[in-house]
Amino acid sequence: MKRSVFLGYICAALSFYACDNYLDIIPKGESVLNSTDDYLGLLEDMYGFPIDSEWYLSNEVTSYNMELLENYSGPLSSAGFYWDESFDRAKYMTTTGYADFYTSCYSRIAKYNIIVDNMEDAEGPAQAKREGIAQAKILRAYNYFVLINTFAKPYDPATAETDRGIILRSEFDMETPGVQSYVADAYRFIEQDIREALPGLPSIALNTFRPDKSFGYALQAKVHLFKREINQALEASLTAIQEAEDNGNHKLWDMNVEYQNAVNYAVNTFQWPEFMIQYGGPMYSMFRTMTQSLYLTHDYSDAENLYYAFGLNSMSPSPSMIRKPVADLFVPEKDLRYTFNMGTMPSRPTAEEGSVSMNNMMNRWNCGGIKLSEVYLMAAECYVRNGKIEQALSYLNQLRKNRIITALYTDLTATSLVEAMTLIREERKRELMLTLNSFFDMRRFCSEFNETLTKKVKGKTYTLSPDSHLLVYPFPVAAMQNSNLIQNSK
Repeated sequence: MKRSVFLGYICAALSFYACDNYLDIIPKGESVLNSTDDYLGLLEDMYGFPIDSEWYLSNEVTSYNMELLENYSGPLSSAGFYWDESFDRAKYMTTTGYADFYTSCYSRIAKYNIIVDNMEDAEGPAQAKREGIAQAKILRAYNYFVLINTFAKPYDPATAETDRGIILRSEFDMETPGVQSYVADAYRFIEQDIREALPGLPSIALNTFRPDKSFGYALQAKVHLFKREINQALEASLTAIQEAEDNGNHKLWDMNVEYQNAVNYAVNTFQWPEFMIQYGGPMYSMFRTMTQSLYLTHDYSDAENLYYAFGLNSMSPSPSMIRKPVADLFVPEKDLRYTFNMGTMPSRPTAEEGSVSMNNMMNRWNCGGIKLSEVYLMAAECYVRNGKIEQALSYLNQLRKNRIITALYTDLTATSLVEAMTLIREERKRELMLTLNSFFDMRRFCSEFNETLTKKVKGKTYTLSPDSHLLVYPFPVAAMQNSNLIQNSK
């Protein structure tokens, strides 16, 4: 029997449903979910993951005006930037501020649960139902993965069964109070959703805002990697690459194509010698300004995106100021990621010394999703963890060939596992800069390798211990007031 879901009722009920911060989930103009198309419309999200203070905490960004950080004008950003363990972050996790990340994830999960619960009874073809339910499950898994890696301790096989986690819901239920699970429970839930979703996911999705099978395998690889299950992570990452490139119409973005088109345009149109428009040349800045909107671009639909998700908004992460230690990882005269996006604006006298501007206005940065390049890096990391340097560097260099100017490219080499791992971690910082991975990598490496981090700001040294509570974000104030959650951080 067909069942219609009345969204007006759901909207009214959700306004009182504060335990998990399920919020407004109704598409504009909709009142009833009847057909498969109605349900499929709930899959796409235009709001993304409001990432911001995490980038200050992970030592990637600084302010255009250091006084703002010094005065704690943005409290969580400042506390993160200065690794201030004495600062009480929890009271600033409000519904009008930093709680948006938590809220947006649970709002999406509510929609996915509605799809999983009701789509089978909708009007429409069986294949659309199968794919829609699978896509809802894989996105539910992804949002829970993001939540558990933000609001709970990093996965540690020795303590995951007793480390407090998050509220998990497998159905849309407005009556039963949410129960706080453990970290291991969340990962079991996530892995079950992935297993159940994979057979039904399409090889090619309608667009990059909807997940496909390549994304499913990539998420599976990521979950195994974060659980330190290296063999399973390697298998899933290799499967993801094969699925993406053989069936999913995905490929790495070769930045040399757009760059060479821009060079040809400048040389042929303005008769500028090529050496004048290279980094350091007298026409370099003008070259970038005049060709950026024509050639140095990257859209949502690019084949490298396995699943696209916004960050703080559709313009995120711009404008940002990149800290000098991160900017120094790039070789500006060679690395096209620098040419396309960094150092396009003059340095500001009020900014941190050595910081570099970030401008992605022509390149839609996949802050919250997963790109094929990340899967190459996961494969490389898994290989080096298994002691296979040659295979690890093969995947690393395949990616780099698409990022470095061809005429200036040389393969990276390593003579030890430590050296190879360092190269991979540095490449992750470059390639996955200003995404969810910045904070997530910081957490997992600190936890697994017992790393104590240090940094200098204006000559003063700051330290972050591997067990710092700053590596776990506090639950929002509203969630604590309207649930039985026990706070995981402060």
